Amino acid sequence: MESKLSPPELVDRIEKLIQALRSALVDRSLYPPRLTRFEVARVVAARALQLAMGAQPLVDINSLGTKDPVLIAMEEFRQGKLNFSIVRQLPDGKTVKLELKDLLELEKLLRA
Repeated sequence: MESKLSPPELVDRIEKLIQALRSALVDRSLYPPRLTRFEVARVVAARALQLAMGAQPLVDINSLGTKDPVLIAMEEFRQGKLNFSIVRQLPDGKTVKLELKDLLELEKLLRA
């Protein structure tokens, strides 16, 4: 189920994303401000493994018409239902932990 945010919560969430984007542009800690193809592949593969080992799907598999864990994981990713964290290592050796949902929302803002 998707939770509906109240207008003040939505404004707060958007302000946090704008702040994260500004921070990324200044110190490049979020660079690139989107998911790379390797991160997408890693997330989908990790979720497909979970599904193959018996995890409950987060989408209705009857509407997909398949039981293939990779296709189910891809659909869960497309719908934004996965709760994963992305850990990026920066050139200076520091690591940054980013939430998948935040990166997806940031991508949507950049596309708009």
